[in-house]
Amino acid sequence: LVRIPEQQTSTEFQPRNVGNGRLFGFEFEFRKSLGFVAPGLRKFNIGGNITVVQSFIDMSEGEFESRQNFEREGEIISSERDMAGQAPFVINAALSYSDPENGWDAGFFYNVKGQTLEIVGIGLYSDIYFQPFHNLSFSLNKRFGKENRTSVDFKVSNILNDVRESRYNSFNAESRIFTSINPGRALSIGLSRQF
Repeated sequence: LVRIPEQQTSTEFQPRNVGNGRLFGFEFEFRKSLGFVAPGLRKFNIGGNITVVQSFIDMSEGEFESRQNFEREGEIISSERDMAGQAPFVINAALSYSDPENGWDAGFFYNVKGQTLEIVGIGLYSDIYFQPFHNLSFSLNKRFGKENRTSVDFKVSNILNDVRESRYNSFNAESRIFTSINPGRALSIGLSRQF
């Protein structure tokens, strides 16, 4: 999304394709049973992945000129910017327990993304960035009955009760809230049966 340059309000955007872009990054993934710590922990696993990305987008002539027109003292305007929607890093982590013989699966799962360009600013208005949202969740599944065809699921999401925020970011200025949503914690219980 890009702010419409001809408008001077804070809420008029349009989707727009951009020029050339480049991404550089890497991903590291791991999974390991805790049986190496003690044999009694062999049903517990830790795992996760980390992705780190640097993105560059060549600005259009209009976007670059608009940024130059509102350049602040000491600011240097580059002809490149971050790719909208591309997080600079993503972290996923998990601590899980699995006992297929007795029908148990459970785990804690954590996810966070780095500050990510959401709406490209133009003219009077600065770029808007999603702020990191720290999501910790828990799930528990128990299968039982003949051939384990019945299962009960219990889930809790956003255990940390974090808030989803987007903020205006501009040179040498305190970031300001664009949107703030408190999704709260969510609990769910489900019962399923395979026939």
